[in-house]
Amino acid sequence: MTKRFDTTQPFPNRRDILKYAGLAGAATIAGASAQPAAASYVKAHKSVGSRAALLPVSETVTAAGDDVDLSHLPRVKQELVPPPGVPEHEQVASGGPKIIEVRMEIKEMVWTVDEDTGAEIWALTYDGSVPGPMVICHEGDYVELTMVNPASNAMEHNIDFHASTGALGGGGLTHVFPGEEC
Repeated sequence: MTKRFDTTQPFPNRRDILKYAGLAGAATIAGASAQPAAASYVKAHKSVGSRAALLPVSETVTAAGDDVDLSHLPRVKQELVPPPGVPEHEQVASGGPKIIEVRMEIKEMVWTVDEDTGAEIWALTYDGSVPGPMVICHEGDYVELTMVNPASNAMEHNIDFHASTGALGGGGLTHVFPGEEC
């Protein structure tokens, strides 16, 4: 029988892999937050051929989060579909930034996870699916989310976008109680 592994070196277990992945993530976050915060930055999009270019503008946006006028941006309503499907979208961004309008309804429901045994769970779903539907946008786009928590639900809900910045990926800003929408 041939020896396939070097048994003198211990194999990492699942706990070690998760520990080192967490440390690598923390180091990445620490490195990102260690960068000096700019007092202000300038960002404007102008169509140059088929590409968007960054150009200096007279209006600056402070890092503290002053309001930005987005009224000139086109609005696109994105119809969400259950996973593994994805909504209709452009593969390559065209025409500069857009405001992507998304509406999600939170549904609390009993969900059968195994038809053979009849095993069920109490599922907290977005538009009836777990995981929730995918939202697709391009760099520079803004996502305008409307979350609906029907009065028939029993719990407060929120959502965090893992590719987002802000309070808990937006999770701290999206709390919605039964019978409300935000």
